Amino acid sequence: MPLLLDSAYLKKLENLGLVIRGRFHGYMTGKRLTSRSGMSLEFAEYKEYSPGDDFRYVDWNLYGRLGKLFVKRFNREEDVPIYLFLDISHSMAIGEKLNYAVLLAGTLAYLGLKEFNRVGIFPFASDLALGVPPKGSYKQLFQIFHFLEKVVPAGETSINESLTRFTRIRRESGLAVIISDMLSEDGFEEGLAQLLYHGYEVIVLHLLAPDDLNPAWNGEIRLKNIEDQKEITVHVDRAALNEYQTALDNYRSRLEAFCRERGIRYALVSTDSPLEKTVFETLREGALVQ
Repeated sequence: MPLLLDSAYLKKLENLGLVIRGRFHGYMTGKRLTSRSGMSLEFAEYKEYSPGDDFRYVDWNLYGRLGKLFVKRFNREEDVPIYLFLDISHSMAIGEKLNYAVLLAGTLAYLGLKEFNRVGIFPFASDLALGVPPKGSYKQLFQIFHFLEKVVPAGETSINESLTRFTRIRRESGLAVIISDMLSEDGFEEGLAQLLYHGYEVIVLHLLAPDDLNPAWNGEIRLKNIEDQKEITVHVDRAALNEYQTALDNYRSRLEAFCRERGIRYALVSTDSPLEKTVFETLREGALVQ
């Protein structure tokens, strides 16, 4: 994942942060006020980097000006647990969606960890899979990157089953970010509702490929369901494409309305958008980062 490990890219993220609106009880050092009193955040001082210092504290802007590494030190504050849900179902293999989702997840992990929060990765398909439990140590980003480099698509999608199961095994609420094409036959409502019911703040990054949004099919083609491997032969003409587009638009509208009515932040992301444009424009416009 060279882009995420590139210092020039990390420098661009230096002044960007996740927007966290909720109030949660944390127990470590973090860049977020929680509902516990007596804790505050303020910059304390710079110190020259020495081996063993946490690289998340490095001021890349200062490094660019002076050519030397300095780390920032802050007064103590409580953290926020951040749960990144990564859809690894077979449908994510279409149009580089999974690769794009991996880059987004790595970026969000960095944004969360550099503000001293605990971040974890929770892959899912038909159910939750083994991921990386949330931690806030300086080694966590490397563990997350290492995990993301090995992700492969597997299984059908069940957003409801995966998110509902998560709420049964995790008792500490926090920020939940779902990165998915949201193509789940059993829907999405119950899973998202369960997160809200258990006190999570929720963000949905709806990731679609150009072939999802505007398929350029024509004539007789053979379609395979990438999740259950079933095949059918269909004749595709302009009327069929219009019908598909209407169904997709209706589904997107239903998802977006569900999120809006419940205070869930939602952003549609196309994989043909450059990653930096998505992070600095799309996510910022959706009040997901600032």
